[in-house]
Amino acid sequence: MKRIISLLLLSVMILGCLAACTGENKPDGPSNDTTAAGTTAADTTADPNAITTYLEPMDQELADLDYGGEVINIISRKEKGHTGENEMWVEEFTNDPVNDAIYNRNLVVQELLGVEIREERAGEFTELQEKVELMVHSDDQTYDIVAASVAYGSPMINEGLMYNLYDNGIENYLDPTKPWWAQYWIDEAETGERLYCITGAPALSLTRLMFVTYYNKQLAETYKLEDLYTVVTEGRWTMDYLAEAVSGIYTDNNGNTIRDEEDTYGIFIDNYVNVDIFWSSFDMHMMVKDEDGWFEMATGEKEKISTAFDKIYNLIYENTGSYNMGPLKEDSAGSHFDDRFSDGNALFAPLELIYAESKDFRNMQDEYGILPTPKFDEKQEQYFTYAHDQYTIFMIPITVKDQEMSGAVLEAMAYESYKNLHPVYYDVVLKGRYANDPQSRQMLDMITSNITVDPAWIYGRQLGIPAAKVMRDLIGEQSRSFATAYAQLERMLPFMLKQMRSDIEKLDY
Repeated sequence: MKRIISLLLLSVMILGCLAACTGENKPDGPSNDTTAAGTTAADTTADPNAITTYLEPMDQELADLDYGGEVINIISRKEKGHTGENEMWVEEFTNDPVNDAIYNRNLVVQELLGVEIREERAGEFTELQEKVELMVHSDDQTYDIVAASVAYGSPMINEGLMYNLYDNGIENYLDPTKPWWAQYWIDEAETGERLYCITGAPALSLTRLMFVTYYNKQLAETYKLEDLYTVVTEGRWTMDYLAEAVSGIYTDNNGNTIRDEEDTYGIFIDNYVNVDIFWSSFDMHMMVKDEDGWFEMATGEKEKISTAFDKIYNLIYENTGSYNMGPLKEDSAGSHFDDRFSDGNALFAPLELIYAESKDFRNMQDEYGILPTPKFDEKQEQYFTYAHDQYTIFMIPITVKDQEMSGAVLEAMAYESYKNLHPVYYDVVLKGRYANDPQSRQMLDMITSNITVDPAWIYGRQLGIPAAKVMRDLIGEQSRSFATAYAQLERMLPFMLKQMRSDIEKLDY
């Protein structure tokens, strides 16, 4: 009875929070259907800020569990710029809609399963990996769940530090086929018939770090561009279209006769992380699965990747309307990109969705719109979205005290995130408060439903980051040695993939 009463009280808190969230800054325009496949949603047609309610029930066996106050220790990240901070745990209710949805999610999971969730945050990048390695090699049981970035987390799989989520009792409650897990991602992350890491609804960073193309509506009008939403819907939003649109757009705002960040350009773009987005945007592939579900180097892609290399290189270095923001590297969110675009100094900027939450964007004088990243050409049927490889994945270490319990907690967190956290972020925070027009909200639906990932970005670091070697690294060095770099990769990557398979097949857990 105590659990039922607590859950009823918590439901009232959640509804109160959501009601407060939806009461501010309501934009005009129709709502968009954000219902995931296989689910039923409440009617949101009357109010563009209405909360999408997912009605698929939690598995009863999971709901009936009670671990009697067991402590669940999660190790996660501190790096605020990559949304690792405050993604898994917040200390208190603050009336911020996302903060409070995370707070409520954790309260529900703790009460439902009879657990106490605690979090430890490691420093940036490799510190988390080092802590987990030390724990496992010391046969320590400190951490029950590892919440790491995909870039720095997946190498721990090859080291044999993580359990297969399809086995070891974890599968009793964690169900990767459910809609609160990212199915497209799981298909690419599976190694043979094993799955050692997973992402989905608990990882708000997976949505926040999706790349979009922001554009300044006033500058688009000044330079007499046609309606860009129409260009997108007609399938004409391509790299060639973008390059032509920005060509020649330049104003020396400060009069110093030097092309610098204070001037106005057709596009701000960097020669590092921005290069990566076109792997998904252009529907290019570095790795594919063989008939046994193991990775092999994609064949028949070299010519397309070579052409893409030239298109990207020319946009960054040879287009008179481009300004190269330099090698921003891992400092994606919160960089000077944010300031310069929001100051009204660029027509276009390829940035992550998290920028729409920033103070600079909220206070931006000019109105901005949101578009997908451009296609390779008009023959490409769909627009595709890339997520920066700092989003969060979840793993269960082999020294955990109760892997079944860890799986149950992950499943419950995923369900509650899918049910309450993501609707708050997507329907209220993102679409309601920051997307300035109905067309941008429609673009968001397109962008978030067409995210793709190449396994080369999931398992990149243990393979030498192969996709970066033939694109990002060369362009960052302003080198056109694509043919040489690709030939080297053709010799090395198959060998490294065989070694990766051998390492994983040796594991019996």
